[in-house]
Amino acid sequence: MFRRPRFWFASGTLLIVVAGLAAWLVYQHHAYKHFAVHEPGMVYRSGWLDAEVFRELIEEHQLRTIVNLCEPGELTPEHWSSQRKAVEGSGARLVTLSMPMTVSLTDREIGQHLEILQDPDSYPLLVHCQHGVTRTAKFLAMYDIAFRNMTARDSLAAQPTFGRDDHNVHVRAFARDFEKRHRELYQAAVPQKLDILRE
Repeated sequence: MFRRPRFWFASGTLLIVVAGLAAWLVYQHHAYKHFAVHEPGMVYRSGWLDAEVFRELIEEHQLRTIVNLCEPGELTPEHWSSQRKAVEGSGARLVTLSMPMTVSLTDREIGQHLEILQDPDSYPLLVHCQHGVTRTAKFLAMYDIAFRNMTARDSLAAQPTFGRDDHNVHVRAFARDFEKRHRELYQAAVPQKLDILRE
């Protein structure tokens, strides 16, 4: 006679706990969109985050540089303005350096990306595009190949695909192309540039 109210109370409590956990997980997914540690203490990745989340991550990981790979006009002017205020207001540097959605970049474009990556003062850094998947993976493949002695295959295998079966065909082609050409064309981009940070 008295067991039924206890059952409903326990069931209701469990339902509230499960709903709360689900809501928290949804919030985490949206607030920290595709956030991941690429190399601890050095490189982090994400999709475009809200301003307060950028502030939080800058403080938590002592980030010195945020690299935004989006095209100008890709999101609203308010997105760009709030990001700039959040990043610069937190004492970090914001670098806007678009990553074309093509298989190969021009030497000038690659040179601009490598200039950021080979500068020890850029680290720790967080790189992002709108979703934190395709363009971010290309940027990180450049980093892994040039500054971690990884192959294109190993770099992409180590990167999350965020629910996809594999990386975009353009990402794979770009990484292979960069691996073939970087030693010949970008001889200054070598792992030793960052040795001071890893000792």
